[in-house]
Amino acid sequence: MRVGDLVTNTRAVWDNRAVDEGPYPAGCVGIVVDVRPDRWNNPPLSGYVDVVLSCEGASVWCGNYTQGHFEVIA
Repeated sequence: MRVGDLVTNTRAVWDNRAVDEGPYPAGCVGIVVDVRPDRWNNPPLSGYVDVVLSCEGASVWCGNYTQGHFEVIA
C-alpha cells in the first residue's frame, strides 16, 4: 500500500472513536494519505495508514488504522 492508492474499507470504520460519528460501513472509497511501518509489534503487523474516505456523502478521516482495514482498488 502506498500514498495515493485508491482503497475501499473492508470493515466498518470510525472517524473518531471518542465522538459519536460512525461506524461507517465497509465499501466506502478513499485515498491513502500516509503509510507508516509497524515498529511496536513483534512480529510486525502490516503497518499503519491514514486514509480519507468518502462515506454517505461525508469526508471521513481514518487515522492510524492497520493496512488490513483497507483493500487497494486502483
